[in-house]
Amino acid sequence: MKWIWRILLTLILTAALAVGGYWYVQQSLQLKSIEEPVEVEVPQGASILDLGQTLEREQLIRHGWIFAAYAWLEGESKGLKAGLYELPPNSTAKEMLNIFTDSTKNAMSLTVPEGFTAEQIADRLVKRGMDRTAFLKAVDEADYPYDFVKQIPMDDKRTHRLEGYLYPITYNLPREADPEALVDKMLRQFQQELERDGVKQQLQQQGLTVDEWVTIASILEREGQVKEELPRIAGVIYNRLDKGQKLQVDATVQYALGNQKERLYFKDLKIDSPYNTYQIDGLPPGPIANPGPDALQAALAPEKHNYFFYVTRKDGTGKHYFARTEEEHEANIERSKQNQ
Repeated sequence: MKWIWRILLTLILTAALAVGGYWYVQQSLQLKSIEEPVEVEVPQGASILDLGQTLEREQLIRHGWIFAAYAWLEGESKGLKAGLYELPPNSTAKEMLNIFTDSTKNAMSLTVPEGFTAEQIADRLVKRGMDRTAFLKAVDEADYPYDFVKQIPMDDKRTHRLEGYLYPITYNLPREADPEALVDKMLRQFQQELERDGVKQQLQQQGLTVDEWVTIASILEREGQVKEELPRIAGVIYNRLDKGQKLQVDATVQYALGNQKERLYFKDLKIDSPYNTYQIDGLPPGPIANPGPDALQAALAPEKHNYFFYVTRKDGTGKHYFARTEEEHEANIERSKQNQ
């Protein structure tokens, strides 16, 4: 009869271990008790293990590798979507996976491309059920607790007060999110960019305000199509500013016109607008778009050179020809025409 008791004892111990293991896994995956939703950013190309480590680092779960293993068992390890997510308090592992891998479970997914304007973001939000006027009002009139917002010049020539600061990324939001909450998330993302190591020191060394930095970055974002060229274009802008030359940037004219034209005509360059850098001296009254990290970095670290002009190559590469003198620039314009 002893062998029967041994078998029963083994079964009891196995069951206890299974129950204990299940309880341990659930506890390891349970979002810690918090009163407010938590934001988690998933970078482009992040793996499910990277996400688990982020959740563990933020002290939201106990063991990131268990979360990754759970995702693999659920068949969701390769369904991770990059972006900014909001986790409700006390989320289960299944609820978290649904949020990270299926944006429809988290209500609304909004991708803000680099270089979008506030107006373009508003148009995209309309398709997701948010009121356009309410969003632009949140951009122009609402108060936000960030020092850089308080430092934005009060200039009635600006088209939109927070243009340039609506950080481009994918936002995954609850359905009930209001416009001010969305703008606040965008500003919070910009704050993280501003707080990167060395940013404030570089701004101080160059004698730039945050608004000037963002304005220059926004011009780079709209003018440059090739990442590697952004520092060189930045160098052209700084060279012209240092010499007191008009910037003569087509992208600022496009912004002044209010719509993107495939081709600018001579009459367009004469538009009466504080954003028309063919007519005004120096920078426009504010950013002309919402720049991404590459443009922001290029505006901080421009290439040192003697170029004062550039023209787009018409060969489909998106690259430019750069020139030191007007004569060289005119030759590059003709050279560009031959690319067609």
